[in-house]
Amino acid sequence: MALSWFLQNPDAVAASVKQMTRPGEVSVSQMNQSFGDLSRGVLGCYHRTGRLVASDIVERPWAKQAQYGADSSVVIRLKWRGLSSNEYQTIVAVLSKSGRVRAAVLSDSAMIPYSKRCVLENWTGN
Repeated sequence: MALSWFLQNPDAVAASVKQMTRPGEVSVSQMNQSFGDLSRGVLGCYHRTGRLVASDIVERPWAKQAQYGADSSVVIRLKWRGLSSNEYQTIVAVLSKSGRVRAAVLSDSAMIPYSKRCVLENWTGN
């Protein structure tokens, strides 16, 4: 029955996916408070409906930070749950330069793609 509805309403399906991939809001000053705040901020920007389960540091500094002109960087692994309660993993390089921050998604296991409209795709902050 649900499949029939999806097939008959492709515009509604497209609108739902667009809504789910809409980027979340980011507060760079709050992300600077703690590693947990940083992890939640990054996840919320790329996967607005994701619920953080765990996060850890994979690499510090990121070997490719010079490509972005960054002063410092860290690669973090985010383990999170989506609306379906399935667990996913996103690995993100977080870079900083002169009080500004940006991120680069290195890998993402989610079924719905991460939001490429996340403000962290460009330098943001002070």
